[in-house]
Amino acid sequence: MNFLHNFDPETSARERRKLNRKSYFMNRNCKKIYNERGQIAGTGKDLCDCLDETCPGCHFPCPKCNSNKCGHECRANRKWMYEKIEIEGNDFVIKNVYKSNK
Repeated sequence: MNFLHNFDPETSARERRKLNRKSYFMNRNCKKIYNERGQIAGTGKDLCDCLDETCPGCHFPCPKCNSNKCGHECRANRKWMYEKIEIEGNDFVIKNVYKSNK
């Protein structure tokens, strides 16, 4: 009474789901917005995370790349970008002119 005589773990439903999940995440289109040097990939602009173009870097040095322009996460190969900075206490908003609206 061998009920697993024709069981093949390579073709089980669990394995097929696992392969589908892997292929989904491998094929997702997640483009990096910043390059390996922390510059905006499309323009090559070295913009601080405070969104001020003239800022030489107003954050603490990044533990990964040692740049003063990285906020709470390193900009090297980062896949997201700040949309705007809102200053508390007044209605002052700095919008990111390099953020594409998709």
